[in-house]
Amino acid sequence: MLSPGEVFLLTISALSPVFSVFIGGNAILHLAGTGAAIGFICGGTIAATMALLFAELSASFPGAGGVYPALNVILGPRWTYPFVLLRTVIMFPLLAFGATGVGPYIRLFLPMLPEDLAVLGTLAVAAMIASTQIRRGAQVIAAFLILELLALLVLTGAALIHFKTANLALVFNPIYAVSRDSIASAPPANVALAVIAGAFMAAGADWATFFAEDMHDARRRIGPVVAWTGLIAAICIAVPAVLMILAIDDVPATLSAEAPMAHFLDRTTSPWISSVVSLGIIAAIFNNVIAVMMALSRQLHAMGRDGVFIAPINAILRSVSPRTRAPTGALIVLLVLGGACPFLGERRLVLLTSANFSECLLLGLAVLTGRRAGMMSEHFRIRLHPLVPVLAVLLSVSIVAAGWADAETGRVSIGLLLTVFVTAFFWHELSRRMGRATVVLTGSDLE
Repeated sequence: MLSPGEVFLLTISALSPVFSVFIGGNAILHLAGTGAAIGFICGGTIAATMALLFAELSASFPGAGGVYPALNVILGPRWTYPFVLLRTVIMFPLLAFGATGVGPYIRLFLPMLPEDLAVLGTLAVAAMIASTQIRRGAQVIAAFLILELLALLVLTGAALIHFKTANLALVFNPIYAVSRDSIASAPPANVALAVIAGAFMAAGADWATFFAEDMHDARRRIGPVVAWTGLIAAICIAVPAVLMILAIDDVPATLSAEAPMAHFLDRTTSPWISSVVSLGIIAAIFNNVIAVMMALSRQLHAMGRDGVFIAPINAILRSVSPRTRAPTGALIVLLVLGGACPFLGERRLVLLTSANFSECLLLGLAVLTGRRAGMMSEHFRIRLHPLVPVLAVLLSVSIVAAGWADAETGRVSIGLLLTVFVTAFFWHELSRRMGRATVVLTGSDLE
């Protein structure tokens, strides 16, 4: 069984502060320029607040399916079923976004290595490690986490040394790169999307819920782990990213660079330091992909066990290694479908994975309903209730509005996610009214 400290390490590695800063930061800087500072500050606040909802729900209903067992008990399958299917659609681009981030940094050392091969190789090796016993996987992840934190410290130190007070104006009046040679004021819609993306990059405390079955005395201990992880992660991600923006000297060149974070380090540190940091980033991304695969494979396994999909797919997802007890069938599915998603491109992957409006909406409704019905555990409770769940419901509306305002990409992403959710909802209702058995979403123990 895992201790709270080991679950914390797994969770921090899955949400990966270095990945969020160096890979997510690059994407948000491309999207909103210096408005990325607002994105990370506001987004980090949102993510830390959302972690409280995950904490209360997971303390009341711990299970391998993450938070969906709680939603099923409180709100019922008619709402949980579309939530689960929507998260399934998102998980494969999420995994791909992590793996694609390793390509530019690996090619710094192996310039002849094709990008596609780097992505697929990362996924394959991560799947092999994720298929080992969970404690052994946690030990590998902890080793990588040390390198990850060193990379963050170097970026923070370089930013503090080169801090420029004048750059504060770029935060309140953000600019972004229209092209390599041109900058302009960042559109408000892009800054709004940066807040959503920043919340996604700082989020991830709920990864702890996927390991609840492997944690000793989870019902009593999982809530504080999730809540504290949410706060710590938001701070560790927002501070280095914002400091970097406040230390940029050549703004146009940095914002238009393929990897703005790496470009900043090249200009502010020596080549060997930049190379060492790049190695740390590779380790961080690889670490992130391993932890994400371990968590998502357990969610897919729980879904297959609950009969969410058709029988042949459920049979594959239920497959468990007799030796390590790892969900090998789910890992294979993640490897195949996750490896097919990188063709979507950076902007689509970011907006698709960060625009899950249903999460904020249903988590907020679940806590409100659960409290009113007396269904929530006493082990962890959000203070100032009902402020947090009400804010979550309002946030879900804001996510849809911000995505819809971006006609280029955000509208397509929001349209796809809304279509999946609404279709799944009506399919479940139609099946129920036709007398077909509804899916029982329990998220119970690994077989």
